[in-house]
Amino acid sequence: MFKLEKEKTLSTPHIVVDESRGYMMFEGESFPENVISFYADITDWIYDYLKSDFQAFTFDCRLVYFNSSTSKFLLNMFAAMDEAAARGKRIIVNWTCDSKNEIIIECAESFAEDFQNLKFRIMRKDMP
Repeated sequence: MFKLEKEKTLSTPHIVVDESRGYMMFEGESFPENVISFYADITDWIYDYLKSDFQAFTFDCRLVYFNSSTSKFLLNMFAAMDEAAARGKRIIVNWTCDSKNEIIIECAESFAEDFQNLKFRIMRKDMP
């Protein structure tokens, strides 16, 4: 079973992946110098996992800022999740964002519109 935790840095989010729970979480900011390299272990795992015989998967996203390369990574990951959901897998994306951060809210809404098979919940909260 794949398990990973990466601590938050100035340019990368706190990440938790727990395959046994069908759970992944990103929290913070994501603008690493090399997005492909930074997310490589997650990319390798998620595509295999989404093809496996799992029952349910939850992704909690609490990104407050991300660059265009991270956006492309998220787009590709959501596309793979959407395909799995179309095959009957239960996949939930909980996107929590600051109610004052219009850019992140718009990004979350755009992702939600693009992927109809995912259960995509956008939760706006007042954050300090």
